[in-house]
Amino acid sequence: MANLVYKRVSTDQQSTDRQNLVLDEAGIEDPIAFEEDSGTSSRLHSLQRPKKSSHLVSLR
Repeated sequence: MANLVYKRVSTDQQSTDRQNLVLDEAGIEDPIAFEEDSGTSSRLHSLQRPKKSSHLVSLR
């Protein structure tokens, strides 16, 4: 079974390093990541974020 994960950061100065560490610690191997582009507004409802939407579509 594939491990689909959604990762995002709010600014260009942030990274997904901590999120990757948590996935490693949880034993998630070879996750299929959907990473939102930094700068995608946090004011957008999560379902309006492009990568989140494609993530949900792929779950169907």
